[in-house]
Amino acid sequence: MIKKSSKFKLFGILTVILVSGLVYTQADYSQEANKSTKIVETESVTNNTSPTNLKGYKKVTLPFENAETIDAQIEDYLFDLWPIMNDDEIQAIIGSKDISKKLVNDTLGHVEFSLTINVPEHYLDPTPTMLWELNIPEFTSRIYQIYNNDTILITVWPNVVGAPSTKTYTGYYNIFRLRNWPTWKDPESDPLEPATPPGPGNPLGLFAAHYDENSLRYFHGTNKNGLLKNEYRALSHGCVRNDNGNIDKMKKFIVKRMVTSQDISFWANSKKSMMYNFTEEEKQKFPVRIKYKTFEIGNDSYGDYIVFFKDVYGYARGNRWSKFDREELMTFSTVENIVAEYKAEHKPNQFQLSDDKLIPIVESLISDHKDYQKYYFDDLHQGSQTK
Repeated sequence: MIKKSSKFKLFGILTVILVSGLVYTQADYSQEANKSTKIVETESVTNNTSPTNLKGYKKVTLPFENAETIDAQIEDYLFDLWPIMNDDEIQAIIGSKDISKKLVNDTLGHVEFSLTINVPEHYLDPTPTMLWELNIPEFTSRIYQIYNNDTILITVWPNVVGAPSTKTYTGYYNIFRLRNWPTWKDPESDPLEPATPPGPGNPLGLFAAHYDENSLRYFHGTNKNGLLKNEYRALSHGCVRNDNGNIDKMKKFIVKRMVTSQDISFWANSKKSMMYNFTEEEKQKFPVRIKYKTFEIGNDSYGDYIVFFKDVYGYARGNRWSKFDREELMTFSTVENIVAEYKAEHKPNQFQLSDDKLIPIVESLISDHKDYQKYYFDDLHQGSQTK
């Protein structure tokens, strides 16, 4: 089999998911937003070469401070606006910056500078609705914003999930509780043993977001950040561990943007142990979806590809799942499932490979593949033709 790359890159993939009967797609704003920087030396502030009503965008004017630190100023603004924004989006917005110079007093030679950037309008939603989706075998979560009946992929993060003996459960949930710099106690330890205080030795790290009210499972940081670099990451007691930098961004995002019933924005830079319970309205603004899917079909600049993920809990081999798991959120690497998803990714009657060509490729991949490796359908088809 021909392999194009051993790297598993997730950004830029057109993602389609089904949640509560609605189809959501990722929007890609990077090309449209990436306008060059320029200074307009006219008496008008208007930039005639850059649309003022770019569809899906709003122009945001920032105070002009120092020409040498403009990029850093924009980055600070975006991080405060939307702390979980991914780096590619940040750079695209920085690339849209426009500096205009307006002559205020001809006699004195006094001028004023104006700095504007094109910001996707969904980032300016004052009360955003989010979706945190985790695929257990992929060890990866995707954070989406639900906006105007669409779902926009915001960022993709690596995770550590529950070990086979202490599984993470599939299901539909909602974020319902936050803990800042939490204490931790091993559930298997002696009840009289004291809890681990907040700090470097605490396995929960600096923040925990509870989503499962029926078990002690939640998203949190870690005291072993290096584990996030492992290929195999089914290692926890059932919780979902996140990179410390990412969970810090999520903490800042939640306390600044998601909690609306009271002001807890001071949590952003606090190391004090605190807890907050979401109101019913706030719970509905942050659903969580945890699935168990052992393959993914996507498309990038090289074409259509498939990635297989390890069946970490052995569900496809017949292992029983718990009473908490949702069977409809489990999808396994069968010929039927893969062919159906491949076709769903293409318009009717425009499949790149017909069944007589696709099915043998899929059957061969199922019997002989490396997990977490991209396989491109065109390469596999061409390879089969030369045999």
